[in-house]
Amino acid sequence: MRIEVLGNGGRENAIRWKLRLHGHEVDVTYPGLTVVGPEGLIAGGIADRMGFQNIVAPGMLAARLESSKLWAKQFMQRWNIPTARWLTYNRNPEGMTQALSDLDAYRNDRPHKIVSIDPLDLENEYYPVVIKEDGLCGGKGVVIAKSKQEAWRNIPPMFINNIYKSPSDKILFEDFIPGWEASCFVMSDGDTYKILPYCKDHKRLGDDDKGPNTGGMGAYAPHPLITDKLAKRIEDTIVKPTLNGMRLEGLRYKGILYIGLMINADGPHVIEYNVRFGDPECQVLMMLMEDDLAPYLEAISNGTLESMPAPKFYKGAALTVCLCSEGYPTEPIVNKVITDIGTNTENTQVFHAAVNVDDAVMTTAGGRVLSVTARGSSLDKARKLVYNRITQICFDNMVYRKDIGYEKSPDNNQTPHRNKRRGGRSYTEVSRQRFKNHSHNRRADLLS
Repeated sequence: MRIEVLGNGGRENAIRWKLRLHGHEVDVTYPGLTVVGPEGLIAGGIADRMGFQNIVAPGMLAARLESSKLWAKQFMQRWNIPTARWLTYNRNPEGMTQALSDLDAYRNDRPHKIVSIDPLDLENEYYPVVIKEDGLCGGKGVVIAKSKQEAWRNIPPMFINNIYKSPSDKILFEDFIPGWEASCFVMSDGDTYKILPYCKDHKRLGDDDKGPNTGGMGAYAPHPLITDKLAKRIEDTIVKPTLNGMRLEGLRYKGILYIGLMINADGPHVIEYNVRFGDPECQVLMMLMEDDLAPYLEAISNGTLESMPAPKFYKGAALTVCLCSEGYPTEPIVNKVITDIGTNTENTQVFHAAVNVDDAVMTTAGGRVLSVTARGSSLDKARKLVYNRITQICFDNMVYRKDIGYEKSPDNNQTPHRNKRRGGRSYTEVSRQRFKNHSHNRRADLLS
């Protein structure tokens, strides 16, 4: 098959490697099928411009699941998909004033008590609070403020300076949902879907999930905490309602759908949607997939996914670690010579992400430089293969996490805090009378 893969990051190069592994021509002049990696191209409507023919990507309107966090929230509200509650502000002085005024109502005497924030009862709640840009920000644009002071430090740069360069004039405040994360990837042709192995992504820059959010510092699959029972619940309460809702709204979803999940005693909640493979989860899935990827991409494009069997994956696990330039994610140091990347094998691959090659000299060209990926009979063996391979690679100012693949056991004995405070009464029931006159623009979650 002749296939063009748009994009040149670690994700796209992993897809190219997988396709070539099964004998396909990749990045040819006249492709038979186009696969889109970067979210910007999808949000910009490349599928629409190509007439939705021979392309693996949703249309621009469907892509709002990722390109507008506010639209995604409103969509989830319409279809009763569990997610954090939110407030919306305009990016202007009046919006910032209102946001700061609301923050003044938050109690800050016990900032480390993890209780979900109820935007309708601010005076009795604790931090953290999530401050999130509405538009695309390359995996950044999210601040988890653990105190009022931290929130105050971050609000002016976001509202006044737009430091994350979001194309939207909206900013969201969200509940902080405690729990543990998982990444769900779904192939969909608009009517039929296939769920891929659940992954665990590591977004924070530093070990032990410290430091700023990034585009992703490493990942592994399968996720050891996803049981069959939990997977069925995610499918029934999130995957099906999402795809059915899109279809019923006339936005039949064709492509790869990423669903970022937070899971606790209340069940799974959607953190965010992406309308393509995640990076670096894609590297892991490509390494773990046993079947040829191309027939599934073709089936997504032409609407025949129902005729395809569930894709086969190798037993064991796969893991990837991103090698980054110092200064990532804000101002990475570039143009550092990469002296060696070692030798690829059947079970270990180094995928280029931000690399320049000139006269056989390889240099760093961005934040996430390389994705070192391996497959093993167990997670531990995959992890050892990756970190052993990393010892062969050298460039100045190299930064990477040392703890990818060490999954901590979550506290699954948490009492659902909403029911504990409210005696089991629904959010809408409690809020309707108290806040019926509030602006719908700001309190978008008041609709019932």
